[in-house]
Order: sequence, then C-alpha cells, then structure tokens
Amino acid sequence: MSDVSDPSYILDHFLTYEETKEFLARIAQSFSDKVSMEKLGETALGRDIIMAVINTYAAKTVILVANLHAREWGTMSSALFIISQLVYNREQYQELSDIRWMIIPIANPDGYEYTRENDRYWSKNRSPQPGGTYGVDLNANFAHMWGKSNKYIDPDDRTYNGPNAFSEEETIAISALMEEMAFDTILFVDMHTFGNHIFHPWGHTPDPAPDAEKAKAVAFAGADAIRAKFQEYYTVGTPAALFQRVYGTSMDYCHILAINACVWFEMTNIGFQFEESRIESIAEEAWVGIRAMVMKANELSDLYDEKQIDFAEQLESVAYVLCGDGTVTYDKFCQIWHAKGILDKLYRLIDVDSTNLISTNQIMEFISNLTNSR
Repeated sequence: MSDVSDPSYILDHFLTYEETKEFLARIAQSFSDKVSMEKLGETALGRDIIMAVINTYAAKTVILVANLHAREWGTMSSALFIISQLVYNREQYQELSDIRWMIIPIANPDGYEYTRENDRYWSKNRSPQPGGTYGVDLNANFAHMWGKSNKYIDPDDRTYNGPNAFSEEETIAISALMEEMAFDTILFVDMHTFGNHIFHPWGHTPDPAPDAEKAKAVAFAGADAIRAKFQEYYTVGTPAALFQRVYGTSMDYCHILAINACVWFEMTNIGFQFEESRIESIAEEAWVGIRAMVMKANELSDLYDEKQIDFAEQLESVAYVLCGDGTVTYDKFCQIWHAKGILDKLYRLIDVDSTNLISTNQIMEFISNLTNSR
C-alpha cells in the first residue's frame, strides 16, 4: 500500500475492498481531527460496511453512497477521489468546510469482491436466497414501493428485490444512517453508472414527487456544472420518465424521510467497465457535479425568514409546555414522543440558535406524522 501522504495511487487502479478499507483507516489516523472511519454494519459474508466521515463536527450533512450495485466500479473510485479532495485539497474548497460528509465508497462489499474474482458484471449482493441462488438488488430493497412490481420477484433475476423490504444487511445499515441523519442532511446522492442522468423522485412514476422541487433544482445544478466544465450533457428527470419505472430505491426512501434533497446520479456514459486510465477523468466529472449539487442543496436549505424562526420558537414553547423535558410525561402523546426518542430530536431541530434549524414545511410534516401515531 502506498504512503497515505500521497493519495494519487487511488487513481492508478481499482482498489480492492481491503485496500479501500486500509486507505480510509490510514486517512482517519493521519487526520483524526477531521476524519473518522465508521462501521455501519456487516454483510452476509462478514465484511464491514465502512464509511468515511469528513468534517466530523459540522452540522449540515451530505451522504454519498457508492457501489450499491457491485459492477459499478467507477462509483467506488470516484467516491475515493472525492474523499481525497476533501482531505488533501480542503483549502481549495473553503465553501464546503461547514459541511459534514458521510461517504460510503463500497456499499456492497461482497458483491464488489465477487465481480473482481468471478463475474465482472454481477450486480447484486451475495446473500443466500431461495433455491440455492444468491443475491438481492440492493437498490430495489428499500421500503418505499417495495414489492409493487412482479418484475423483481425471481431470485435468479438481476433485479430480484429480496424476500421483504430491508431484508439485506446493506440496506438495513444505509437506511439506519439515513433515518438517524435525516434532519441534518441537506443532500443524499446514490452514485451509479452509467447513463449521463441525474434522477430525482419518484422512481415508480413519471410524475415528480410532491416537494421534489429542491431535488430537481439540485440535479440541474449538477448537470449544468458538468456541461460547463466538460461539455458532457446529463439529462434530469424521474427514472420512470427517462429510463424505466423502478421500485424500492434508496432515493425514494430518502424522499419519504423528508430529507432536503435526494438524487440518483448515473455517472458517465462509457459503461460499467472502462480502462483504468479513465478513472481520474470520470472521478473529476463526478466531483464537479456533486460539488455543484452540494452547493445548491446548501443554498436551498438556508431559505429561512423571520416568520419561520418565529414559528420554530412558538413550537419549542408549546413542546416544553406539553411535555417538559421528556423525563416525566403523563400525556399519551408525549409518552409516544419520549418512547421514540422524538423529543430530543424535536428540541434539537427547532432550537433557533442551532445551525440545524429546519424549514416550516419539514416541521409541519414531522408533527403531522407524529400526530397520526397518537
């Protein structure tokens, strides 16, 4: 393994899972004040699902997921390039210094290693399935609209969605991260190859999802930046409008969590497999697009006015009057909040002195969801 002080080797070849893990560990050790490596879970074959966290103490968060589909190696190398840019060239990107980055470079470790050793075009993970088959399409295993299409039910098929939603350790780990970070996350990007598309919700219908305007604006920002820099043209729209109807995707699950902006980034139009000499150019293109999307998402997450701040202050007062600090509660509604750990989240989110202030619409949706559980 090359010295971590010179990260250029990550562009020389496609790193193995173990090389990737070692690279992240050494960065975390060398830059421990800003970078950490975290284990999100463990695959069916016992491999760690690892994540790099950069600017660990920042509030606003970006989540990048790469290599959810095993054969899409270019997403892994691009994610590692983005990590290296944020760590080694951080002085060039001061506008991103207040963003916490959570980057999963290999979301499907078992499948990725299988493509290296056996079948280069394998897409699923490697969990045992009925009839002696293996693997689930992880981007069809998230809960929203899972099981709504018969095309995903054959365990032998590349698009098999699993026996139930969140049946796989990988989707359990990623969804848990999304749920935990939902109120801090300004942008979620699921990185794929290939096609030169940036999708926004929904996947299962050509119609845009309610409140998808932010995601659409973010996607156009990424497409515009790539076109301006590289003269590469990316189309923007829903998967159903531009490609095909899809169900159980990470992007759509992200959207139902009311995360600020959720997109599915189909990088490059070269294909799943390309020469290692193209790693750097593809990674640079992805970085330009993602950087522009982050800046746009950050801009759109800051649209607060005095009326919204007043609303948050009033909501905070009402919450304390109704439920106190959550340690002693008598109202059934407050008991539900307390049992679900919701009070702590609510107080943190509506603290007007916090950088985590969310929009009025998000607060109203949050309260509406809670009311329905009463």
